[in-house]
Amino acid sequence: MVKVSFFKKDGYIVKFEMKGHAEFSEENDIVCAALSAVAYSTINGIENVLGLPCGYETDDDGYLFFVLPDDLDDESLKKASILLDTMYLFISDLHKQHPENVAILEPEV
Repeated sequence: MVKVSFFKKDGYIVKFEMKGHAEFSEENDIVCAALSAVAYSTINGIENVLGLPCGYETDDDGYLFFVLPDDLDDESLKKASILLDTMYLFISDLHKQHPENVAILEPEV
């Protein structure tokens, strides 16, 4: 199961973490592929379209951590939030379709 944690500050998603493997299929894991695609699309949008700095790290064991800098101005934070909220909605829909493969956590910051 992939566990996706979203961390909010003042109502805005400021970081997220993905851990694990969806284990939907051994051959073509479309759930894991969908999660990876939406996460990396979001990161690319924030970095390359919006031109905002961010930090992230990955490993080969199904781990991805992303964080926005603490010193973003309000306008930049709002723009990044559009992409992060869209990702959250996508993953929420995926969780509804595959609750045994995707979990969403929202720990306090």
